[in-house]
Amino acid sequence: MRKLTMLAIAVICSASAFSQDVFKQISKIKDYNEAYNLLKSNLGNMSAEEKAQCYNALVDLSLDKVMKEQGTITENQMAEQLKTQVTPYDTVGLYNAAMQAIENGVACDEFDMQPNEKGKIKPKFHKKNAERLYAIRFHLINAGIYYQGKDDDLSYKNLATYVESAEYPLFKEIDKSGDANLTQIAYYAARSAYFAKDFAKAEKYADIALNDTAVAKDAMQIKLAVMQSQLKNHADSLNYVTKLKDIYAKDESNEAVFSMICSMLLSLDDKAGLDALVQDKLAKNPNDFTALTVVGQVYMNDHKWDEAIETLTKAVNVQPDNIAIIASIGNCYMYKAQEAVERATANNKSLTPDAEKVIIDVYMQAINYLEKAKNLDKTMEFKSYWAYSLYTCCYRALGADDPKTKEAELLTK
Repeated sequence: MRKLTMLAIAVICSASAFSQDVFKQISKIKDYNEAYNLLKSNLGNMSAEEKAQCYNALVDLSLDKVMKEQGTITENQMAEQLKTQVTPYDTVGLYNAAMQAIENGVACDEFDMQPNEKGKIKPKFHKKNAERLYAIRFHLINAGIYYQGKDDDLSYKNLATYVESAEYPLFKEIDKSGDANLTQIAYYAARSAYFAKDFAKAEKYADIALNDTAVAKDAMQIKLAVMQSQLKNHADSLNYVTKLKDIYAKDESNEAVFSMICSMLLSLDDKAGLDALVQDKLAKNPNDFTALTVVGQVYMNDHKWDEAIETLTKAVNVQPDNIAIIASIGNCYMYKAQEAVERATANNKSLTPDAEKVIIDVYMQAINYLEKAKNLDKTMEFKSYWAYSLYTCCYRALGADDPKTKEAELLTK
């Protein structure tokens, strides 16, 4: 028994000595990758306290690189003022070292905050690392910008780490009230996360960005896009509408959310729900543009052309230069004329001259609105709304050889 006890003590002492040897080796190594690989290959033989000590050595090594390059940047700023020669610095090396310092600081803190053999938590590195690593977080922003277009994954990683690090236990005692960059960087991180299809993170970062009035509107668009991208069935769509309504209830001035709810209710064919929503909106503001356009769209879907024209005209009074709505009014007149022809010629009846005159007048009203849309559409961005309809109306009302008809035909190509 005594021999076994002595053997156990010898093994423990040997392991401890071995761990100290690894720490001494890491402390002497100047190459980060060599030191990192040495630690990783020996982690299984170390206690939490020893792991914390070794990870802290990696923090020291990374920070040496950061301080060296920061020193060169500071010297260069002075050189530019004095108009003397500047010294190139290792941009990529600086950004890599900043990320490595923070990652190793987090790992160090994880082991540093574990109870010792007596069950007590006595961190050795927590306070010092929190202060010195929080001070270099801004390099993550610069790295995120630097890698945009060069390496989108690295850009995203740096921006996301900046946002995530605000919640790290390592920095829990740090006063973050002065971090004016967090919400804006959260927006850019949300964008990167969305394009990377990391939807959970995209929504998380978008929620943070919503607290910044400068980017809140765009952040909400990301949040809505994330929510919409995850719709797989009818139940998902209903749940999505519920979430949208919750968002809208907190801010009824948010036209993007209101418009999204309307679109979803239209797609779900929930006419009662849609009518209740828009009528409530119009009761509070009879000139609400979005609500008027939605009602106009519903009337168009139901082929109630006169009601649609009346409602969309109210919308145009609010936004006189809205090309899409002006063109929609023209389309309403066109469809009204076409349906009048169908009714007048039903059962093989011929179109009477009086009926033809009335119908031509309706086509001419359509042309009036469609030409107005065309004239406003300088970039032809909304061409699909008016071009073919204008040609159709001119052909029917003026004839194939009329100059207006020929001009309109060219615009359809």
